[in-house]
Parts: sequence; C-alpha cells; structure tokens
Amino acid sequence: MGWHRIVLGIGNPGAEYDGTRHNAGFLVLDLLAKRLGLSFERIERRADDGSRTFSGKVKARICEGRRKGREFLLVKPQSYVNLSGDVAAPLLRHAQLSPESLFVVVDDLNLPLGRMRIRPSGSAGGHNGLKSIQDKLGSDGFLRLRLGIGPPAANSDGSEGPRPADWPDFVLAPFLPEEREVLGRVLGLAADCVQAWLDGEDLQTLMGTYNGTIAGASEDPPSPKRRGPDEPSSSPR
Repeated sequence: MGWHRIVLGIGNPGAEYDGTRHNAGFLVLDLLAKRLGLSFERIERRADDGSRTFSGKVKARICEGRRKGREFLLVKPQSYVNLSGDVAAPLLRHAQLSPESLFVVVDDLNLPLGRMRIRPSGSAGGHNGLKSIQDKLGSDGFLRLRLGIGPPAANSDGSEGPRPADWPDFVLAPFLPEEREVLGRVLGLAADCVQAWLDGEDLQTLMGTYNGTIAGASEDPPSPKRRGPDEPSSSPR
C-alpha cells in the first residue's frame, strides 16, 4: 500500500509489559484496530521479489487500513521504548512521507491519569521513546498525543504516592483496578482522536476537542523531572 499517514504507539514488546503504564500507546492502537476490524501482524522486511525493504532494525507489528480514501499504517514497535526511532524513521523513508504524516501516541508521567494533550511538535519532555524518534528523524515536527499516566500526590487511602526514586518501576507497573474506569474512558477518547485524524480532521479541531481532563481524573501529580541521559539499549524505559 501507499500509506498516507502512519500512527505509532510507543510501548515495550513482550507479555510481561502488557497493560503497563508505559504501554499506553499500544493500548490505544489495540483498541482502534479492534474497532476497525484490523489485526496486527509482523512486518515483512522483504518485498515479493525477495529484496530487502527495511533494515534489520525495523521490528514491528503493523496493520494497514483505509479511511476516506487515505491508506494508513498502525505500528507497534517490537523494540524497547528507547529504540522507537529505529522503527519510525525507516517507515517514513519507505513511504516517502514527511514527519508531519506521523502521529505518535505516548504515555506521559508528567500528566495525571485522565488527562491527554495533543501537540504538533515539541520537546521529548524526558521520554526516551520520543527522544529516539526525534533523533532518528532529525525533527520534532510530528504530531503526538500524550496520555497521562502520572500518580496522584497521595493514594486513595491517604498515604503518600510514589516517590521520585520509584518512578522508573512505576511506569513499568500495571494500572491499578481502581484506575480502570478512568483508563477505559481515556483510551476510548484517544482512539476517537486518532480515528478523527485518519479521517482528515484538522489539528485545531483535534486540540479543541481532545485536550483536557475527563471526569474522575486525578489532580496533577508531582513533577517527575525525568530529563536525563538515555537508558542503555537494553532498557524498556
């Protein structure tokens, strides 16, 4: 297919990371694919004639579809979060698309669960997946939908929330049972947002519709201030 748009969800492969906070991007794409009757399959890195299409670094599960005459690709990289750019950049080059044709769905520890924010560009904000994509593309000019996964300042029982030292483990932990209701609504709205973009909705409308906080969400979490050196290539963060 000649893809017009690519949606990439950031996450980690493997059953041990299913349903974890860092895989919020995967959760949105799974929901959208289900809605559209699509199934993810391993990307084929060779053309029908046997020639290599992508480098060996492109490890992903993808599904292809069509909305209102536009062909699109949903992508779940099968590399760790901090290697997301090794998938995004070759796919854009293969499709001869600019960064503006890429929509990244990503978790954000700086936002509380229940809040989402769509932006046309910007810094990585300490997220190694976004940083990898920006480094490989040489641009931050791609659309991104940030989904809040941040902890509240205090737990429901009144005890103190996770401390900064606990945040690396926090992002790799599953969502709690009491968070499921809000999470379900967030994922549904995020899938709506991506689907509207695939249908050609303009950015200003998307931002006006989907930026904000849904009912029942937590207050702003303490700032995790996650900026720092890259994790090694074997890291899921």
